[in-house]
Amino acid sequence: MHVPTAAEVAGAFGLGEPTGELVLVRRGDTDTWRLETDGGSYFVKGYWTETGGQFVAGGLTDQLRLAMAFEARALAAGMDMAEPIAPLEPVLGWATRIDDRLVRVNRWIESRGLEPDDDIAEWLGRTMAHVHRLQPVRATGLPDWWRTALRPRTDWEEWFAEARRRGKSWSGLAQGCLPQIIEATAGIEELCHDAPDCVTTHGDFKTHNLLITPRGPVLIDWDTVRVDSAALEAGRVAYIFGAGELEPMRRILTAYVEAGGELTWIGSDLFASVVRNQLQLLFEHVLVSLGHRPAARWMADPEQALTELLTALPGKLGLLSQSANNLP
Repeated sequence: MHVPTAAEVAGAFGLGEPTGELVLVRRGDTDTWRLETDGGSYFVKGYWTETGGQFVAGGLTDQLRLAMAFEARALAAGMDMAEPIAPLEPVLGWATRIDDRLVRVNRWIESRGLEPDDDIAEWLGRTMAHVHRLQPVRATGLPDWWRTALRPRTDWEEWFAEARRRGKSWSGLAQGCLPQIIEATAGIEELCHDAPDCVTTHGDFKTHNLLITPRGPVLIDWDTVRVDSAALEAGRVAYIFGAGELEPMRRILTAYVEAGGELTWIGSDLFASVVRNQLQLLFEHVLVSLGHRPAARWMADPEQALTELLTALPGKLGLLSQSANNLP
């Protein structure tokens, strides 16, 4: 995969003369760099493309096309977000192609990451509500990606039986969790048919996608735009940023409702998206432990992680249900 030079990026986006080489910020699913030119400071993102530089249908380019269109809508609506720089010869939205790679640029934001003492509850609730109003989806039921975590009872029984036969240390924990797994799956399956409030949304409201600037928080990285239930995303985001604590979650969700967000229909299913994530993590780790699939790059110790997931599951599901019943 081609690593662009500072001169290539500056030339492709009309950014002036570079004053140094690209400085690596992060290497991962995308590579990011800082670029300094006589025209300013810039954040550069280089995408890993499919099949050796060929852009295939249903892959990266389709996702970016969807994401950048929504990002443009959010930018026009005045969201607190990074300023994109248009290339001189666009290939896809704000991206151009340098050799075999899609590259895009934003103006650099002087900022820091989110810290525990930062009070962003009101901003976060309000921003979510505004994002959720940008592009409603006129359909009932959840999108297909929700169903990837929903495995039939027979799958879980077969996996846990295999774990017992092979003497896996977590097999006893797994059998004890089976009733809760089946019950949680059934609840989410019902939501998959009935959820009434799907919207196009940012899709990755996480702490690492929030920058704190002198002018306030900024939401970055709009590449994972997707369709989701507004209320279920609000519940998940409140859980993440509130660290599962009742009062921080209440403040976020209160701000969300005051800004026009709707939670009245969700009831005790408020944290169903968190539950879904737990089921997804469980079956992925089970398959890795049993040798049915290779470990993902982010799995540091799949066996230990699986033991911890199963140990915590009953208590976590109970706490999520209790919290949902005590929130707006």
